[in-house]
Amino acid sequence: MRDGLPQGLRCAIPTAMDASAHYRHLATLGRDEFLAAAAPAALVRHRTEDPLATSGERTLTLDESVDDETLQHGRYNVSDVEMEVYPLAKKAGASFADRITIGRTGNNDVVINDHSVSRLHAYVRFQDGGWFVADAGSKNGSWLRGDKLEPRRERPLSSRIVLRLGDVDLTFYLAADLFAVLGGGM
Repeated sequence: MRDGLPQGLRCAIPTAMDASAHYRHLATLGRDEFLAAAAPAALVRHRTEDPLATSGERTLTLDESVDDETLQHGRYNVSDVEMEVYPLAKKAGASFADRITIGRTGNNDVVINDHSVSRLHAYVRFQDGGWFVADAGSKNGSWLRGDKLEPRRERPLSSRIVLRLGDVDLTFYLAADLFAVLGGGM
């Protein structure tokens, strides 16, 4: 552990789309290789064309059920979904050594390019064996499983929980769960 963060949280961070391709590739290599190379946790934004939506695009989670009998088992196929992976890792030289910052500008550890996301919107922290999230006083707010987060008040994160930052829905995954969602085998 260095700077209060577990090993693996400090690394070069690719862009979300590069990370998505990288994580899909890692899943094909097997569980051990995936867990060795992936960040210990990640935020994932899933998008797909929704034939029922008039706006043309919506964000979803891969575990989300839909009422469409044409979709096998009521779930989207991961290969049909545009996915952005945001590894939860510190950038070298970034501010706030004990937390991973999330925001719209490039000085954050996780950059989400969306107008509804504040320059510094939220942060996550790994502490005492668990993950926590807090809104950083953002303009458009943050929600965890639909409950509004109070600024700077940390709440525990569990794998597969949906976190909303402004208008952006992200699913928090521990690495092992993300491996399974990506279709990784035993």
